[in-house]
Amino acid sequence: MRRAHGVRGAWAVESLNDAPDVVFASGAVLFAGDREGNLVQPDGQPQPLHVEDGRPMNKEWLVRVRELSDRDVADSWRGRYLLADADVLPPLDEGEIYIGDLIGMQVHVEGRGPVGQVRDVYDAPQGYILEVETATGRPLVPWHDDLVRDIDDEARIITLAPLDGLFD
Repeated sequence: MRRAHGVRGAWAVESLNDAPDVVFASGAVLFAGDREGNLVQPDGQPQPLHVEDGRPMNKEWLVRVRELSDRDVADSWRGRYLLADADVLPPLDEGEIYIGDLIGMQVHVEGRGPVGQVRDVYDAPQGYILEVETATGRPLVPWHDDLVRDIDDEARIITLAPLDGLFD
């Protein structure tokens, strides 16, 4: 959730999936969590959030849930991720993976082995960018077919082509 919006406790949300119209549809049930998919609530207890209304707003989605009706309370949830049960999402095609599932994956470079792990994924105008946490920093890696050689979602490993100087 990026920020509270309006006086009735709606959120301006960046969608990280290809089906925001399903995830943020009226009646959908979401949970607040962190980037690794762990449930995180302001009071420490998992609480289902029932979507009252979700609609596109510029490059974000405006989402209102039944449990919140106050801007200040909604703002206290800022920075959390809205998590949906994968069973309600459209099935993935062969070779596809959810963006959120990339976070925390180990990053290997062909011929070199492990270099770090995915800390975050950014949706930039030119495409997705991986932020890789290494022992020496957090380089940004563009998501391109010629750079991303393999994704093993079972082992949680992304293998990249060698990138001179990027992981030194």
